[in-house]
Amino acid sequence: MTEPLDLAGLIQAGDRIAWSGVALEPLRLLEIFESQLDRVPSGVSTLLNISITNAIDAEALTKALKVVTIGGSVTHRRFQDAGGFDVLPVNYSVLPELVSSGALRLDCVFLQVAPSGGAYNHSLMVDCLADAVSNARVVVAEVNDQLPVTFGDTSIAAHDVDHVVHVSRPALEVTSRPARDLETEIGRHVSRLIRDGDTLEVGLGSLPDAVLECLHDKRDLGVHSGTIGDRVVELTEAGIITNAKKPIDTGKCITATLLGTQKLYRWAHGNPLLEVRSPRYTHDIAVHAQVPNLVGVNSVLEVDLTGQFNSETLGGRHVGVIGGQSDFMRGAIRSPGGRNIVVMESTARRGSVSRISASLSDGVVTATRANADFIVTEYGIAELRGRTLQERATALIAIAHPDFRRQLQDTLDQGLV
Repeated sequence: MTEPLDLAGLIQAGDRIAWSGVALEPLRLLEIFESQLDRVPSGVSTLLNISITNAIDAEALTKALKVVTIGGSVTHRRFQDAGGFDVLPVNYSVLPELVSSGALRLDCVFLQVAPSGGAYNHSLMVDCLADAVSNARVVVAEVNDQLPVTFGDTSIAAHDVDHVVHVSRPALEVTSRPARDLETEIGRHVSRLIRDGDTLEVGLGSLPDAVLECLHDKRDLGVHSGTIGDRVVELTEAGIITNAKKPIDTGKCITATLLGTQKLYRWAHGNPLLEVRSPRYTHDIAVHAQVPNLVGVNSVLEVDLTGQFNSETLGGRHVGVIGGQSDFMRGAIRSPGGRNIVVMESTARRGSVSRISASLSDGVVTATRANADFIVTEYGIAELRGRTLQERATALIAIAHPDFRRQLQDTLDQGLV
């Protein structure tokens, strides 16, 4: 039996390591790495993209090295619970340049990739690790022959990979659940703001999915997004998404990440109508400005009465991520005819807390009020662009849960906004 690759032996004291995230977590490499954590040198840290699995023991990892992530989404909260967790607060668009310039050095990189004609393919995601491949001291690839091969910024030269482990297993899947009635109501409100020929950016989560489910009466929609999932395939197959009206990347869906089921991955494989591009392109507001009628749809944790958003923390805990949200909020406003739409349920914690508040609960501002445009809850739409602070507060109170409107209005009347 072949001995596992000595990953710990490849790492030097003070290194920063990183591995593929989301649907590309290299499960075999992480299994090997976990078994060797007791031999990791001192002063080692990580930079982790979003994780959707529990592929490596949180307590063991935090004892062996310093865990740094881009946020607290999904399973990253377990590192916080283990007491060894730090966050890099940065817009997703900035990460590739930080890595390529050396300002954020990545010494060892563990990838999961698809084989492609004697070389390799990034497959389901292009992130800052693509910039690290040519600069890192060590690149280890878990080569999975069941991953789709995609077009875009996805090629990896064979000489850029130092060590290879071969696996064969289906890509990690995330299944969308059916929308709840409240989410569908929000989706219906949003559909009123989307016109035929618009180009969509849609964030992760059940609410953005619910929005897409409400767009079957639209025509010639386009996609330029950070992430796409199964709903985009469904709308494409139904002839709703055609990308025909986009003046750049005409006829093509553009994304940085694919996350869904095998239906999405089969559709993506060798599809010339899809390009998986670097955040340098997908999240660049200069590119967004070239896409007329770009509509960003993103969910947040809370908004204050002036239009500031928090997507990162609640109760002092990191439960979200900055990600590309701010990039697309600014980009949609730069787009001619573009719209920036924030969706959220009006309450949290089973109705006991209003997501619209006089001030953000932790004082964390993920996106400033200068980027506010449309806010949508199950109670309607608040249009904030071009509105004064008092006009914004009045519009937001109107879409807050009725149980909290009096309290919010009192705060406004007292001049505390």
